[in-house]
Amino acid sequence: MKNYHDVIIIGAGPIGSYTAYLLSKKGFNVGIFEKNLSIGKNINCTGIISEKCYKKIGIKEDILVRSVYSIKAYSPSGNHISYYSSEPIAYIIDRMKFDIYMNEMANGEGAKTYLNANVEKIRTDGSSFKIVANINNECREFRSKIGVIATGYCIDSVYRSLYKRRTHYFGIQAKGVIDNLDSIEVYFGNQIAPGSFGWLAPYKGSEVMVGLIVKDDPIRYLKRFLKEPLISHRIHVKEKSIKCSLLPIGMNVKTYGDRVLVVGEAAAQVKTTTGGGIYFGMLCSEIAVNTIIKAFERTDFSENLLKEYQVMWLKKIGPELKAGKVIRSIFSRLSDKQIDILMDIAKRDGFLPMIRNMDFDWHRDAIFYIIKNIISKGLSNF
Repeated sequence: MKNYHDVIIIGAGPIGSYTAYLLSKKGFNVGIFEKNLSIGKNINCTGIISEKCYKKIGIKEDILVRSVYSIKAYSPSGNHISYYSSEPIAYIIDRMKFDIYMNEMANGEGAKTYLNANVEKIRTDGSSFKIVANINNECREFRSKIGVIATGYCIDSVYRSLYKRRTHYFGIQAKGVIDNLDSIEVYFGNQIAPGSFGWLAPYKGSEVMVGLIVKDDPIRYLKRFLKEPLISHRIHVKEKSIKCSLLPIGMNVKTYGDRVLVVGEAAAQVKTTTGGGIYFGMLCSEIAVNTIIKAFERTDFSENLLKEYQVMWLKKIGPELKAGKVIRSIFSRLSDKQIDILMDIAKRDGFLPMIRNMDFDWHRDAIFYIIKNIISKGLSNF
């Protein structure tokens, strides 16, 4: 049937396209519905990924912007700790090219992408997952056995029921120009980003990404950050480049239902420490695909079977999300003076060896190390 797919995926971001790619490789008829006119529009992401993520996808060279070998962390007073590596500790990619590449991978395996396709209605019944999509100003109904919501964190009325009791932050970022920035720089302090952090990340040539994650008033905090003495004399930012979006922090209440699964940022499958979502989203996408395959094998698309997806992805990344929430809760209560003390302790007591052994994607062990060996020592000074 013309308007039928085995699986309908809403959202052609990297996680939606990756899910479609994996399913199409298994022979499923997959339709991807993207509300924008083209892939990779309106992205608010620094594009920092780990080596494991880089190798998992097999990213083409023209998508790679640069390798990162060093990182610096600054306390409110300007005191800092630096780490340099002989091997890349992270990679920065062109997110627009990356999203296009992921979608091309899916289409190459037989998935069909509908652009300018705004999904206006979603419903399920005993036999199908149904959507009404406005495609180029024409409303059309599509059906499938199961649907996957991969819209990113979206609070449009169609998806609002997914976001009850959710905590979110604002991620705000702009492009700027700085000469000779090679390190990722991370800045802490209540005047910069209370309970969170700001950053400078090298991009193409002298271009840099400057941004922060905050719970409220993102524009005010970004403007204040840009006036910080450590960066104000180094950077020029065009206000037209500023992008701001909601970032879910914490675990979603429910990421499954009859004939539907939710993946990626839409399911809050992002690092509660840094807000990065690509690697965790891909891991959870693989779990979703395995669950969908099982549903087709058993001809059972009920909520009772699909809840296995949430059990499995929480088992995979849930401990990381919980650890990240703990460290965020602790930092949200620290004064700038206390943050300065912790930075001094980290410099004195050998935090650098821990960084060398730290996994870029999995932060739980590092968080426990910080709590036990840095924060606990700092308590006597507070």
